[in-house]
Amino acid sequence: MEPWRWLEPAIYPTCEPTLNSWVAHPAETVSALSYLLGAIYLRQRFGNLDQKLPVRHLPTILFLVGTASVLFHVSNAAVFQLLDVATVALFTSYLLVATFIHRKLAQPAQLPYLFLLFAGTGFAFPFIHISLGFGITILQGSLVCWFWWRGHRDGSAPLSDRVAISLLLTGALFLAVDHAGIACVSGSAAHIVQPHVVWHLLSATSAIYFYRAERLLEQHWHHLS
Repeated sequence: MEPWRWLEPAIYPTCEPTLNSWVAHPAETVSALSYLLGAIYLRQRFGNLDQKLPVRHLPTILFLVGTASVLFHVSNAAVFQLLDVATVALFTSYLLVATFIHRKLAQPAQLPYLFLLFAGTGFAFPFIHISLGFGITILQGSLVCWFWWRGHRDGSAPLSDRVAISLLLTGALFLAVDHAGIACVSGSAAHIVQPHVVWHLLSATSAIYFYRAERLLEQHWHHLS
């Protein structure tokens, strides 16, 4: 009896073959734990230092991303895949709103309202249609990268920014390859490494660097008020 057969299978498959087990995708499940570890690290490292900064909520969002990702890859269920995409929109929404503030397109006091607007829309879209969910997260991530490029064409970007963007874009390439069914690993290594595994590791690491860059910027938000 398949443990998760009572749930509809995922809409978009990943490269890792699905096992008839309580852990459908072992490699992708283990690698998804990197989001949880990243969230714990950020909370332990910066929690006491950033109590007055809005960015202090980002580890909680990252933890939700990791939880949804683990549930999806453990079960390979459609409902958890939708939740996985929806929680990623929470993370990209925060980055986009913060970017608007850094570029003086919004005021710091508007962050909660803009976040609720963007995150609420981004979270709901996957449950309307998963393609809308992927679309909104791609759009938000692309806008963040575009604003970053516009602001640092002179090569003045801090190291944390450059690392975060580089890891995110490289990871996104592996994610696209995975969902396209390209370069899937087969044989004895099929449950050890896959493009989706690389996406998890790179995107989780990029989230840490995004946090480190964001906290430094938010320390100067009072100058924008």
